[in-house]
Amino acid sequence: MFKLYIDYFKSKIKNLRKPKEEIPIDYEEIVEEQWQADFSKPENCRFAAETGDGYTAAFTPPEPTGNNTGGITLEAQRKHLYAWTVNPVFRYKDVIIEADMRLPEPAKKPDGQDTPTDKAGGFAAGILFRYISQSTFYALMISDAGWVRLDAVVNSTPMPLLGWVKIPGSAHPDIDHHSSDHSDPDQSYSDHSNHKEETDTKRAYSIKLIANNTTITILINSHWVACCEDDTIQAAGKIAFAIQNWETYPQVTAQLSRFSLNSIPMTVETAYTEANEFSAVPPDARISLAKTLYAMGRYVPALLQLRAAARLKEPEEADRILAGRIYFAQRMLDEAEREFQSVLEANPSNEEAFAELGGIYYRAERYEDLQHLLQKVPKPMMSQSSFLSNLEGHLFHALGKHEEAAEAYRRAFTINPDQGLFAFHQANELYDCGKKPEAVDAYMQAARAFLQQEAYDDLAEVITILERIAPNDPRTLSIAGKYAYAVGRYDDALLKLKTACKKGSEDSADWYLYGLLLKTEEPKEAVKAFKKACTLEPEYGLYQFRLAEALYLSNGKYQSALEQALAADPQNGWVHNLRALAALSENDIEQAEAAVAEARRLLPDEVSLLVNYLEVQRRKGQLAKCLPLFDIENGTADLAVERNRAAAFHALANAFADDDSREEAQQWYYKALKLDPKNPELLTDKAENDYALFLLNEADDGLVKALDIQPSVRIYQLIASISVQKGDYARAEVTLRTGLEAFADSADLHYDLACVYRNTKRFEQAQAQVVQLKRYETSERVDALERALVQDTGATAAQPASEQNAEQKPKKTSSAKKTSRASKSAADAEEPVSSTKTTKKASAKSAAGEEGADVTKPATGTKTKKAAPTKSAADTKAPARTKSAVSKKRTAATESTAEEKADTKTEKAAVKKPRTKKTAE
Repeated sequence: MFKLYIDYFKSKIKNLRKPKEEIPIDYEEIVEEQWQADFSKPENCRFAAETGDGYTAAFTPPEPTGNNTGGITLEAQRKHLYAWTVNPVFRYKDVIIEADMRLPEPAKKPDGQDTPTDKAGGFAAGILFRYISQSTFYALMISDAGWVRLDAVVNSTPMPLLGWVKIPGSAHPDIDHHSSDHSDPDQSYSDHSNHKEETDTKRAYSIKLIANNTTITILINSHWVACCEDDTIQAAGKIAFAIQNWETYPQVTAQLSRFSLNSIPMTVETAYTEANEFSAVPPDARISLAKTLYAMGRYVPALLQLRAAARLKEPEEADRILAGRIYFAQRMLDEAEREFQSVLEANPSNEEAFAELGGIYYRAERYEDLQHLLQKVPKPMMSQSSFLSNLEGHLFHALGKHEEAAEAYRRAFTINPDQGLFAFHQANELYDCGKKPEAVDAYMQAARAFLQQEAYDDLAEVITILERIAPNDPRTLSIAGKYAYAVGRYDDALLKLKTACKKGSEDSADWYLYGLLLKTEEPKEAVKAFKKACTLEPEYGLYQFRLAEALYLSNGKYQSALEQALAADPQNGWVHNLRALAALSENDIEQAEAAVAEARRLLPDEVSLLVNYLEVQRRKGQLAKCLPLFDIENGTADLAVERNRAAAFHALANAFADDDSREEAQQWYYKALKLDPKNPELLTDKAENDYALFLLNEADDGLVKALDIQPSVRIYQLIASISVQKGDYARAEVTLRTGLEAFADSADLHYDLACVYRNTKRFEQAQAQVVQLKRYETSERVDALERALVQDTGATAAQPASEQNAEQKPKKTSSAKKTSRASKSAADAEEPVSSTKTTKKASAKSAAGEEGADVTKPATGTKTKKAAPTKSAADTKAPARTKSAVSKKRTAATESTAEEKADTKTEKAAVKKPRTKKTAE
């Protein structure tokens, strides 16, 4: 019995010594707590240090002798980046978030560039809350220029709840910084330190955010900014610290030095009530919010804020005008009229009030009131206001006074010549009062203005009228042709512009556009058209450039025109690009390097110019030295790379492939495909590189993907070549025949198919295919293939089959030799390259770039003479890095753009440019 007692107590003692099992913490739980981050101990701050694609989050250690208690620093390491680090502990719905955040001035200032003062700033940082996933959350962001914004992000699509609002009391942080540029160079270090502390103080923000049910209240630096109502995200979520970098800086940082939250429901409700107490919100803050809400089209909340502000202070003129505009937008015309009338009573010379009140009377068809109002407008004000003049024209029109209406509209158009409707109204009134010639002139003015503004629907209406009342006027043909060109109806444009030019048009733009439309099909006629345009307007650099380009592409004497283009428009980067290509064609590397450098200086974000720069460096044997231009993570990336990463990586891969550095090329092809996996040209280029590396299956897979996206002659050729390499001649034949169904006029597919027939000893079919081939091409390679077939047929009759060469390949012509991308264009006089399409859609893209309304990229590969493919299905070896006669369009800077759609803005450089300004804007 005693032993049982002893055993019992031993068991108890043993159980007492057992450690208690810890209940695991559910970090997805929705909790009610009050918590503050301790940044002096990273393990207690819940945020985590991490590194991701283009960003890092790291802890800032506390300063033992200072007031800095540590924090977390988030760095964006490239432009156009939105990144964040998530607090993974617990979820919150209704919560008070308080944080101290600092946006230090970036260490790397952009060269010769300041933070744009007309935008929100260069970068922003802030708090994400109710964070459900990477694609769904609320985001409160503060910019380095002192603006705040609130968005609801759903499915990665931001929906602004509060547009950018200036934080009360904040000044643009760069203002004082820039003033130091003019300070005494001998100023002391302490002065500089004081200035830096001042700047940093301006960039420090204390945030208080109260999310209570469907309301979100924002206070910055103890200033009430907004209280927004939104029910988009009503689920609890995590909290994150975020940074967003835009265009100005290569790298930026944001520091979070204090963070606390309180999710106790009673505390949240109390904080919301206190923050939004009527008397606690300054009227100026409400008015500022009302302006933002009005700009966002949220009229009712804007009006409520104005009414609340009016209870605390007497509205100013600007406040009443804003209220009147909101009433008008809500169709509350009586209330709007009262607001504008009260402004005019206080200030009879307020032009905005006259204009807004006149708009109300016209909309309500109160013409008598409108007439009385306009009689009160001071004459100097009427003579300088296009809106009031247009309103007066509407009044006279309603009263049946057509001549007076035409004069009012004419005055409005004189004041604002960009508004084609004024001239259109004038033309209608002139026509109604029987002044047809004057009406036609006014319609022409309206048409040019509509074309300038790309108002094509209005322009089509004017053209319909002109074709009815002035069908034989050469200007009608001219404007109709320009309209057809702008909207992409190139056949119609060619017909109309050809007729206008045959009738002796003296409009240089007609000849210029006519030349653009001809340069693919009829290059000699295009040269004549460009020469005529240059004769009519010799000082206009764009015309001289187009003439030089057309001569260059047709192997003509382009040097004089190119020099004139450079003299007339030295700021056109595409002219320098053409000069670089010309120098490359002559293997003048030094001049090419200088010209492409100047082109890139003028057009720093153009990938096509980067391609030509890479070609220059490749020929110098310094391609590897270009790699820092593509290092986005370290902030040394070229602007063209930053803005067009996939295209830039693709270009570098092509450059390495041209240099026979296949493995290096492969790495960059993978990087480009990660960013742009459905680019058929990129897939085809990588497949060709795979083929060169004998990765036949990988090449085959890539080509099949590219074929599904956008078939091309080159894809069919490469698939056939891979099939031959694998010994599958049947598949090669089927592939080429399928390609000919889509591209019946492709000489290269006919040639390759003939070679397949010959290599499989089907000589009759090969001869029949050569007959088809000769319909599209007559060249040395065709003659050589025909002679080889004759020899094969004769050998078959005289010798045993075992003694015949089963895979006798056609002799390669000079067109199959290896050349670079930049030189495989009009720069390469030996090897003219044709494009896959020969439509009449003459491209507006050329080396001119955007010239006013014209063009963007060079058409430097539009030669039409046929060349042999580099590797056809007849060749069983892996291909060298060369192109077929229907070669891929690698870049706009080095390949033909004749098949591309013309830029709809092209016409504007010639037609819409001010006649007083001969150079591009």
